[in-house]
Amino acid sequence: MQRFLYEQDYSRMVASSGNRLDEEIKELEGRLENDGYVYRNKPFQLYPRVVILSSSDREWIRREAEQLIDILEKVIRLYEEDQATRQYFMLDEAASRLVRIDPGYQRKIRISRFDTYLVPGNESFKVLENNTDCPAGVIFTGRVNKVLRQIPSLSTYLQNIPPLYEEGIHKPDAFINELVSVFAEFSPGSRLRSMAILQLENRVSLEVKEMVELLRKSGVEAVVTDPRQLSYREGKLYAGNQRIELIWNKINTADFIPLLDDSEALSDLIWACDDLAVCHVNSFQARFITESKLCLAYLSDPAFRKHFTDEECKILDKHIPWARKLSAVSPEDHEGQGMRKLFKLRREKLVLKTAYDIRGEGVVIGLSTSQERWEELIDQCWNKPFIVQELVAAPEIPVPAGPDHSLVRKKFSADLFMFGGSFQGFGSKLSDELKVNVFQGGSKQAIFSVDNSAAESRGSEQTACTSCGNCTNTGERCS
Repeated sequence: MQRFLYEQDYSRMVASSGNRLDEEIKELEGRLENDGYVYRNKPFQLYPRVVILSSSDREWIRREAEQLIDILEKVIRLYEEDQATRQYFMLDEAASRLVRIDPGYQRKIRISRFDTYLVPGNESFKVLENNTDCPAGVIFTGRVNKVLRQIPSLSTYLQNIPPLYEEGIHKPDAFINELVSVFAEFSPGSRLRSMAILQLENRVSLEVKEMVELLRKSGVEAVVTDPRQLSYREGKLYAGNQRIELIWNKINTADFIPLLDDSEALSDLIWACDDLAVCHVNSFQARFITESKLCLAYLSDPAFRKHFTDEECKILDKHIPWARKLSAVSPEDHEGQGMRKLFKLRREKLVLKTAYDIRGEGVVIGLSTSQERWEELIDQCWNKPFIVQELVAAPEIPVPAGPDHSLVRKKFSADLFMFGGSFQGFGSKLSDELKVNVFQGGSKQAIFSVDNSAAESRGSEQTACTSCGNCTNTGERCS
């Protein structure tokens, strides 16, 4: 795994803090509640856990994540140009109509997140999902990280190591700035003044409410509305009486698709997008093509590697787990019997995923499913928009969660936030379960990296690691 720095220092901090950590967290949570400071959509146990990456590890993650997001942009172009690619994604007519709409800006994926696992013993991460529709955490990730840094014992630990890199995801204006940037490309010379955040009625998340306040403070009048309540008249889109210039579509694609069954329900929104009367973020291409789990199988499938350069194929081989669509791969394989049998036999090594889901609800892990049920699912989902993907083992990290704050190993993810094609920093979830998800019993931690430029200016005299005495990395120590 990538080198986590200052782990010995962290373990000593936990050992010396003892029960004080619990008291510090309870006191902090009480103070934040009294102040009305909101940093999570769903309550979860707050653990005093941060991990520190070296600046070099951050750099290669940034570089390769940005190459991957460019590859996803290429998949969108291939969908437009290549019939076999279009057929692969199995979009119905309603979705196909939406992805034919020009969004009015060049880069189609503007605000996204790769959900990944870091791979032990490797300079690699494995992408579990391309979250290119409407990722959560664009505001709350920075807030969670800020809260963790306010736990007194953890704060003291962080003050005694080199300065940390301040990522875009740590600052709420990074999300707002990307929306403003998209609108500037969509409508050159215009200033964004009003926008709508789409949410289903009575299902507005806390993060969305916080977005509205931040947008208003930045000079953008924002409202939350159900898309079925929008009105398109005289070439302008309205939510009630408010003109809407930009939409941040915060409805997950899995929840948006059922709305398309009513041809009239979304007609005003769709007409306004088609006429370029409103800037819709993310684009429908991002929401229906690269968000689809079929995209993961497409990137893994040798049949489509001809579309990618040697360098792109190396990136895909390194970061995209083996995955296949649930369908016959050749005319000779009648009804796909060969592949179907293989998928059934390899249950313990596979995960079944529907094209669009939320919070892992459409994910079935073979290892935790009976053989009989697994075989039923493979048959039921055959020739439908489902994939099987290799089961990637989640890395683990010691977390102060046991009796007397003993360190207990928990699984963790590394979420890579991307705005406008650029890496913005990390989120991270903790769990004891195979599905590492806050909505399925998980929690959060922070992943930071050392800021080399700041570290060098603060500690240029350091020539050896203070943990082992052997390393010569200025400002960084081994675990």
